[in-house]
Amino acid sequence: MKRLVNIIRNLPEHLRFKYGPGAVQQLVHWSTFQARRKLPADQPLGILVDNSVRGNAVTHETGWVSTGPKMWGPHEIDTGYMARVPVHTDANDTEIYENLTYLSGIVHLGKTGRLRLCTSAELRDETWRQPSGLYTGYGYFDHSLFAGVNLECIDKLEGGWMLGGGAPPLENQQQRRLSNSNDPLYHALLKRLGPKQNLDAWHIRTAEKYGLFCFLTMDFKLRRTVERWKDYEPFKSMKTKVMTPAEFGKVFELIRVPPRLHSYSNASFFVRSDLHMPGEKRRSRSAYGPKAR
Repeated sequence: MKRLVNIIRNLPEHLRFKYGPGAVQQLVHWSTFQARRKLPADQPLGILVDNSVRGNAVTHETGWVSTGPKMWGPHEIDTGYMARVPVHTDANDTEIYENLTYLSGIVHLGKTGRLRLCTSAELRDETWRQPSGLYTGYGYFDHSLFAGVNLECIDKLEGGWMLGGGAPPLENQQQRRLSNSNDPLYHALLKRLGPKQNLDAWHIRTAEKYGLFCFLTMDFKLRRTVERWKDYEPFKSMKTKVMTPAEFGKVFELIRVPPRLHSYSNASFFVRSDLHMPGEKRRSRSAYGPKAR
């Protein structure tokens, strides 16, 4: 009798593991219906994906779920287990969360060949200076919306790297490459965006040079700056747009999909989709270990 009770109690969770991922894939596919009507299957639209998008795309982290204090001999210890936990709740009203609800559809369009999801040599160079977990997750149970996606690199470094023990740090080398560039579009963009956003100017220039539809970013400060200068050169004459995932989603009529629904994707461990990370924010590598709520 006890075994039957446990089976009945665990049945909902068993069904979530077994059928949840497939159901979510169908939901995401349906959410892109209008976009698939607009986007030709034989000419995928090119998008340069900013690292700010990839960093925010980690929508689930590995959290400690407490089961309360228990006695271990004479000592009281906090017991619990590790589980995959969504970063956000469905009620989150931040700009970051709104954009993430459109990102599932964008990634799906990339996987199905309607979009070319691209990166560049300089964007890659930026990631090599950061912990890899920033873009894929620090914990074993973490999940990114870009899981299984290989971004196409559209160019090569102009000038390459200096190797060896006496070589300058990668960041200094990158700044040197950009400062040595004579590209007129880059310098025109730099004039509008300012020297502190020279990397963004280069990425936008790269997207324009290679004929991509947009530079997809979740750097909202950059997006507002571009909006301020959109009626002035060089933005006025450019074909490449600077867009957030939400802007892209609204243009192509994507249906919003809550990231929490991906909780059981590729999961073979404990999942607590009813919880969320403290503050509904991703934590830093140094802070990894706080309890979920």
